[in-house]
Amino acid sequence: MSAVLQLEAKPRDTGTRASRRLRRAGFVPGIIYGPGVEPRAVSVRSTHLERLLDRHGRGHLINVQVEGEANPRQVVIKDLQRDILSRKVIHVDFLQVDIHRTITLTVPIVVVGEDLVKRRGLVVTHELDEVEIECRPTDIPDAITLDISGVTEPGALTVADLSVPPGVEVLEDPDTVVVSCITVGEEEQEEEQKEEAASTGPAA
Repeated sequence: MSAVLQLEAKPRDTGTRASRRLRRAGFVPGIIYGPGVEPRAVSVRSTHLERLLDRHGRGHLINVQVEGEANPRQVVIKDLQRDILSRKVIHVDFLQVDIHRTITLTVPIVVVGEDLVKRRGLVVTHELDEVEIECRPTDIPDAITLDISGVTEPGALTVADLSVPPGVEVLEDPDTVVVSCITVGEEEQEEEQKEEAASTGPAA
């Protein structure tokens, strides 16, 4: 289970102009919603949200204390909207959860043993960097691990090879490739084929 994070929020006015004013003042407009929960428009300080995302990612249970409310709301980040150019968060959706009910969310995949495989002369290519899971909010993992340290020859490792903690169900197709391990010669051949296909282009 990952740690429960803390974040402060303020009620906000809705509308495009109000959202623009908030962003100029250093806040990110957002919404809290969930089953049986009346949607609540809120704003969070941009620097606090960005710091949380940089340090912990988005797959965590968060206690959001909304100004004026007696108790914090337990939420997860359901969606983020970023500016196309700056990549700064411009809107955040918080899903308020019941800790006794399962939820679906996306968590990162961490590959272990990559240096060992590379020393054996193989090239490691990451095909899938995150995975959708279902679990209770109290069982959300920081990440799902894939240990490739035992790989000694070319091949692929799939979702079925992930180390999934108790209480967590992976929703991706078990046959989806997570990591490919190929020889240097194979990598060069693949690059040549891509370049040839690009230069040929579609038929007129």
